[in-house]
Amino acid sequence: MTISADVLHGARFNVREFARTARGNHRAELDLSSFVNAPLQPDILNLVRYLGRLESATMEHLRNLLVTATHKDARVTAFLVTWAFEKFWIADALDAVLEANNVPRAQDVPEGKPRHTIKESNERRGPIRRAVAAIGLGVPIIAVHTTTGLIDEWIMTTSYERLATASKSPALASTIAIILDVKKRHAAFFADDSRRRLAGSRRAVRQTRAALMHAVWPIGAVDRAAGDRDLFEEFVFAGEAGKARIAAIAKRVSELPGLDERIAAVVAGRLRLAQ
Repeated sequence: MTISADVLHGARFNVREFARTARGNHRAELDLSSFVNAPLQPDILNLVRYLGRLESATMEHLRNLLVTATHKDARVTAFLVTWAFEKFWIADALDAVLEANNVPRAQDVPEGKPRHTIKESNERRGPIRRAVAAIGLGVPIIAVHTTTGLIDEWIMTTSYERLATASKSPALASTIAIILDVKKRHAAFFADDSRRRLAGSRRAVRQTRAALMHAVWPIGAVDRAAGDRDLFEEFVFAGEAGKARIAAIAKRVSELPGLDERIAAVVAGRLRLAQ
């Protein structure tokens, strides 16, 4: 995913235009009939379901963000509300793919138990604990949220691209192309906002570095079933090709203002814990 030239050269992301042109239901654009004669393989469908679960977890994540100082920034809040709306419909598009393949949607399949590790305990805090923990952090915490949002977009984009290639399904590839086109603007906003905030505040850098030391990827994965997480990490980040994907994400992290190879290495090490 590339960042638009206006972001790189200092123009602010136009949140008003983003909200005005938000993209909703995608079902009319999807080539669902092709799955009748060319259904997807079980492992591909499992990944589609898992990605749908991650996209559906956006409302939980949004709740956690808005109990902090982030809710005081009208521009960021306006973006996040529209972002959550678009991600709802991304999850719905993935549900449509599952339905067309005659398999249960994400919400219709009970999840197994999530991983329970000490390293991830901090990410399991509910909104009240998050609100208490955020007292005193102030406005710089917005940089934490937009930077983690940006890194998550890089990870999810990598995952979708891997899924499109591995499936060898033109119908799924076209669905993923629609999803990635929606996600381009999400990444553009997060890149614009996080770079500006990190470049302008040492406190923002310190808080972001601290948060990245224990972040769980992708966002929402901390509450997903351990088996599904293992499958995802193996599918996207295993082998030499997977290592190359991890290295590409880590390089982009290291190039963010105030971050470096040490923080990038931590992020990289947490992309595939089941190895």
